[in-house]
Amino acid sequence: MNCIKCCNVIPEARLKALPGTKTCVECSDVERNYVRAIISGKTTYSEIEVIKNKDTKEYLKQLDAKGRTGFGSSLYRASRSIPEPKASDMSKTPKRVMRKLPEFTRAKFEKVLEEAMLWLDDKPYAIKKVEQAYKDEIISGMQRRQIFEILETFKPTVPVKVREVEPEPVDKDILYAFKNWKM
Repeated sequence: MNCIKCCNVIPEARLKALPGTKTCVECSDVERNYVRAIISGKTTYSEIEVIKNKDTKEYLKQLDAKGRTGFGSSLYRASRSIPEPKASDMSKTPKRVMRKLPEFTRAKFEKVLEEAMLWLDDKPYAIKKVEQAYKDEIISGMQRRQIFEILETFKPTVPVKVREVEPEPVDKDILYAFKNWKM
């Protein structure tokens, strides 16, 4: 089969990979993805990464050209050797706002625990307060779990007794009919 744009023969491998294609690789308007192998462990466990974003492709190609050594991704080491952008270049690129990571301190933990203990008589409300503090990133997930364990120790949840209902006897003919039911 020939390419509809340049009339060159489309390679057989491309036709196997993309049976409905009508263009060769050079004439294709689909942008190529950047594919690279990533070594992610000491035992050379590797994965394939496919990058579709154009800016990311160019950046990673620049980093990969510098070479990576050792196990794991050495992108950090490679990126240190790339010079910092000039102030004039910075005005052209959009500014990125970095998100500040939350600080989970012991004082914040104790404050949330103290408030939860004040509401221990209304345990669902105390749990709601702890969940809100976790959602607002005042306490970490581990601190949340510790508070729940403390609340459970001071006021255990009463287990709900489920009353077992005796099943009604079913006629043998009905059981036989359901047992041999065919769709």
